[in-house]
Amino acid sequence: MKARRHMKLHQSLVVATAVAALAPVAQADPFLVRNQNPLLTPFGVPNPVPARLVQVGGSRLSANLHWGSASYGEEDSDDSFVVDAEMLELRLRYERAVGPRLALLAELPWRRTWEGVLDHFIDEFHDLTGLPGEARDESPRDRLLIASVSGGEAIYLFDQSGSGIGDIPLGLGYQIIASDSRALAAWLTVKAPAGDAGKLTGSGAADLALSLAGEQALSSHVRIFGQFDVTFLGEGDLLPALQEDLVWSGMAGFSWNAWRALDLTAQLAGNSRVFDAAGALAGDALVLVFGGSWRTGGGWRLDVSISEDVDVNASPDVVFNFGFVRALR
Repeated sequence: MKARRHMKLHQSLVVATAVAALAPVAQADPFLVRNQNPLLTPFGVPNPVPARLVQVGGSRLSANLHWGSASYGEEDSDDSFVVDAEMLELRLRYERAVGPRLALLAELPWRRTWEGVLDHFIDEFHDLTGLPGEARDESPRDRLLIASVSGGEAIYLFDQSGSGIGDIPLGLGYQIIASDSRALAAWLTVKAPAGDAGKLTGSGAADLALSLAGEQALSSHVRIFGQFDVTFLGEGDLLPALQEDLVWSGMAGFSWNAWRALDLTAQLAGNSRVFDAAGALAGDALVLVFGGSWRTGGGWRLDVSISEDVDVNASPDVVFNFGFVRALR
């Protein structure tokens, strides 16, 4: 298994290089991407937050679309777990400076989990790139089934599509350090339970996250960035008997200004288990994101990236991410 994971990471980095060389995209900020596991996204594990806050009097608006597919399963004696679904998420984010060192952040997500239409395309994508599809080759096409059996008893079943507004994160950021070459910010984020656990759009509880985000310039063309989070989960309605109270997560990556307004970025994100369970149901994961950003003269930034599961079966096989960011005054 370790050899397979190392091989997959190596293949992913090769693909990242090829995509980066071809993609018309760019920026030194991390992509606003996290693990899109349909059983994790309802919880308050935060997206990347800014290390450099917007300046006084300024604001920033972004829209991000994540479209991914997951197909994996585990079976051991009387225990089994399967995820075969497609996930679509549209997330709006608004940031606003409220003082020399303070900023507010609010997100409005809309999420859908359904049988989808991507299976054939992703099979072709895996064949083209050489990335493994694991259980996808053996699963029915365009099926919706998220189910878990423990000790011969069904403990979870989701087989009817669900969509709607998700839980709403509200954040307060404090700028610790800000210079031309580096920045460090601390964030407190509270996730308000506006979604529905039965539709996988929310967890049914308020969560609280503490984050530390930083960036450092290594040269005029290369910046590194990272983030560390701890999330305290409220007692929710999604597998409550298995839910953990605390989740650790983090992200690290780099951005290279390849040409004028074009930046190429790669980042690796991970999170600890969300559920007290064995195998992929636990929810701990490692996800590679790669792609780039393109800045326009009018102040827009377009992000295009792909997420791949480094820790096989712990996150969706592939997620296509598209983002638009605009600084406002």
